Amino acid sequence: MRVGILGGTFDPIHVGHLIAGSEVHTALNLDTVVFMPAGHPWQKDEHKISSAQHRFEMVNRAVADDERFTVSDLEIQRSGPTYAIDTVEKWQKDNPNHEIFWIVGADALLGMTTWHRWEEFLDLVKVVSVNRPGLDPTEVPFDFLSVQMPEVRISATQLRKRFGQGVGCKYLVPDPVIDYILEENLYN
Repeated sequence: MRVGILGGTFDPIHVGHLIAGSEVHTALNLDTVVFMPAGHPWQKDEHKISSAQHRFEMVNRAVADDERFTVSDLEIQRSGPTYAIDTVEKWQKDNPNHEIFWIVGADALLGMTTWHRWEEFLDLVKVVSVNRPGLDPTEVPFDFLSVQMPEVRISATQLRKRFGQGVGCKYLVPDPVIDYILEENLYN
């Protein structure tokens, strides 16, 4: 089984994430793309993020109507910092017949050599990079697959700010996610 894993903070999940998952699913003929909210993203220790439960619920709502996508709580069930190598080792133990395609944006691709046990991680997965505006990952010291997607110039940081200011986010964030953010008063 060919499985894409798209991890991230997803605070909040937005159309850029969904387009990336969709484009990689199609381009690589994957069986599924698993959206995996990070439990405790160690590279974001200095940033305030929403609880893992809120982020998981937003992702669930965002992908609920797309049979190509699933959601995993693997990373939020673990305690301590979230490392991709631990995730992949656990996933492979539970799903030995899965070929894993780890999906990242070009910005994350450029920083992967700072990841915990990154060389071991690269031995276990095929890395797939989706383009990000203004980034050209030509100096990456390892092999990866590249999938082009329509450019989406929005970030979760911008979206949190918009929600905090009461600015509408329709068409940038799926409607069920907007409803959840407003119900839970997440970014005020």
